[in-house]
Amino acid sequence: MTSTEETFGRVCSVIAAELGCAECDLSAATTAEDVDGWDSLAHARLILSLEDHLNIRFPGEKLFELDCIGDLVSLADEALAPKKENTRVVA
Repeated sequence: MTSTEETFGRVCSVIAAELGCAECDLSAATTAEDVDGWDSLAHARLILSLEDHLNIRFPGEKLFELDCIGDLVSLADEALAPKKENTRVVA
């Protein structure tokens, strides 16, 4: 399991590589409007790249709810969390 800080670093690394920006300029509050070249096509490429680099799949319906990098990191954290197996509580 990874920490949120580790996920943030990995996400920012991919964003910087894909969009040609400096990692140090990115924060959890950074939006697509804050980064030159982050348009809808770049966003689609970015999501695919993140899925490849993090070895995850984002749920499609949640991709429309992202407002900032922090939201993207939270979604990645959810996808990276170990899957809970069905367990029964015995009383």
